[in-house]
Amino acid sequence: MLRVGAPSSFFTNASNFVVKGLQINAHQHESNSNDPGWERLLQNTAPNALHDSECRFDPPKCDEDTRVEVIGELMGWIQDRESPQRLLCMTGAAGSGKSALQQTVAEECSGKDILASTFFFSSSDPTRNTISAVIPTIAYQLGSNNPTLREAISAAVTKDPLIFKKSLKTQMHRLIISPFQALSKTISKPELTALPYAILIDGLDECSEEQRQAELLATIDECLLQNDNLPFRIFIASRPEWAIRSALEVTGYLYLKAYHIQLSDQYDASGDIRRALWRKLYDIGRRSGDPRAQSPSWPSEEDIETLVFNASGQFIYAATVIKFVSERRSSPVDRLRAVVTWTPEDPMQPFAALDLLYTNILSSAKEAYELAHPERDFLLLLRTYQRVEDGRWTAPYAYHISSSLAELFHLEVNAHRWLISDLHSLVSTVTYGVQGHPSFSEVLHFYHKSFIDFLDSASRSKNLFVSDSRTVEFVTASCIKALDKDDEFPSVGTFVCLLLLAPFGRPGFGCIPRLLSMGGNLEKMKRWEKVDKCVSDYSERCRLATPQGFPVNISAPVLYGWLAFLSHALLEHENRDQEIYRRIQALHDKWEQISRSIMEEEFREAS
Repeated sequence: MLRVGAPSSFFTNASNFVVKGLQINAHQHESNSNDPGWERLLQNTAPNALHDSECRFDPPKCDEDTRVEVIGELMGWIQDRESPQRLLCMTGAAGSGKSALQQTVAEECSGKDILASTFFFSSSDPTRNTISAVIPTIAYQLGSNNPTLREAISAAVTKDPLIFKKSLKTQMHRLIISPFQALSKTISKPELTALPYAILIDGLDECSEEQRQAELLATIDECLLQNDNLPFRIFIASRPEWAIRSALEVTGYLYLKAYHIQLSDQYDASGDIRRALWRKLYDIGRRSGDPRAQSPSWPSEEDIETLVFNASGQFIYAATVIKFVSERRSSPVDRLRAVVTWTPEDPMQPFAALDLLYTNILSSAKEAYELAHPERDFLLLLRTYQRVEDGRWTAPYAYHISSSLAELFHLEVNAHRWLISDLHSLVSTVTYGVQGHPSFSEVLHFYHKSFIDFLDSASRSKNLFVSDSRTVEFVTASCIKALDKDDEFPSVGTFVCLLLLAPFGRPGFGCIPRLLSMGGNLEKMKRWEKVDKCVSDYSERCRLATPQGFPVNISAPVLYGWLAFLSHALLEHENRDQEIYRRIQALHDKWEQISRSIMEEEFREAS
């Protein structure tokens, strides 16, 4: 075997020869065989995590004229050496373009000779989905920029060959801080300041263990941020999962130390997505052999606006569409039409990459939640909260009760927060009203329409799919259990009115009368009379809350739903128990009169 680094005289005057069995070790190629410390360091790095690694060929980055404002803010912060905050954390929803921004910033910093190191995590790459290679990889890049640093780092590894098995804090001190302190004694301060100083870490959430993510943040804080003699400015991008979210919140230890950019909240990417779609689709059309794609009318403005709306600020959605449409073996016109008009029955899979992302995030969250709560069905609870809040099968105004659903389902207070603790890249919480006021509520907010579409489609979410009928039955059964208890809780009436009665009669909700009819006649009658009281109490609350003094706008759907149910019950018992029939008839007559009064009031107002 030929060893790279052998004396050149080995081949003096040689010609027309063949070398067999040639093997080149990348680490050997980059190192000196007389430098065992540097050699050992290289063996513990993650070359795939570098911003210019060949394994990341053609990485995602920002298109021309897109994300100009946010790139300007990022580069401005990095180059502002006087800013007291030396850590920038950018959090954003899944697919919001964080990695593209990191790659773009890394290339700009490299062009300005200020890039000290990069580390791009990836959950699918075992060489860069753990914390163990982060500090060795950063140390390698720092040493590659300066021979004195390299010697100091190599000496530290030679002195302690087990350094890579030590804590992150120990590694940081011996491989980065101590070598920099030694270097600072041999060069002037301007020379030290002139060294590359930007450290970029992308995808912290893709590190496999949350505790290790937290350990890395704590190590950066203690070792780098609290040491004013180091020149580094550190930029970390991550989905807003537990480790970084808890550190950045008001009570977190990084709240005052970090400059925090919440990408999904602070920047509307719709304009950038629109520009990128126009440019990319235009280029695809020009290269296509389909004359339709070369027409000035393709793509249409309507198609572009549909895509922008569906993207919901999600760059990964636009990138997925572009990749699908650019498939060379078919017409881009036909493939774009397939995206815009896609239905679950369509055999094409334009969103396969996006669905894989959602499947991985949702599956991990399900596993973590059910490990802590083995008696609960994570997907059923998530889907129920979503359905209550979007108003598609509940009353349109029922979203405000979603933060009280924990009471109905016998869960802990603020259970919705725990439910999404591993889903913050896709779901957040928003509040309505003033905290402490009876009208205050906190509800779930789903960032992307495409994620809701994924949950709605059995063909896309596959084994993660939960049907509407399951959520309706779950809510209905919970309300029935609450009604049948002697010690009803105060909110049961609101739940019964808004979740059971208001949607009654809509297509696909036939399970409601079936569940309300469970049990014997007397048991059912007792339950119905409780519902009657719930509706009366709810109507009275609405009347008092309505300026006109009459519950026209709010309670009418509830009254009509209850009346529809009573009509159904009358038909069911018409030729059966006459006593039950008489009591149902009395309830029906009472609410029919009330509904007539409401209709007359509505007519007078309209006139």
